[in-house]
Amino acid sequence: MITEEKIKQARRQLRKGEPQGEIKKQLIEEGYSDEDINKIFKPHNPDMRSWYLFFAVLFFLIGIYTLMANLNFLFLLFSAGMFYVYYLEINRINKSTA
Repeated sequence: MITEEKIKQARRQLRKGEPQGEIKKQLIEEGYSDEDINKIFKPHNPDMRSWYLFFAVLFFLIGIYTLMANLNFLFLLFSAGMFYVYYLEINRINKSTA
């Protein structure tokens, strides 16, 4: 079992520029398991919700304009798709934090 202090120490070493492989090697030599080491080096999952919402609203506004101008609803379909992706991203983030 890895302690919180050891996790903080490893993250400080990362911020200082020490290579991740060297830190992992050091932890393995100290007897920590792969599961404990993976707690420190979680992959970063970007949060794209704001971009999805921005483009969903933008496509919606363009879609309303093109629907009135020349009866084309393609951008409204794009907007619906972006709102759906936004909804999926919210669910993904809620599941990962739960």
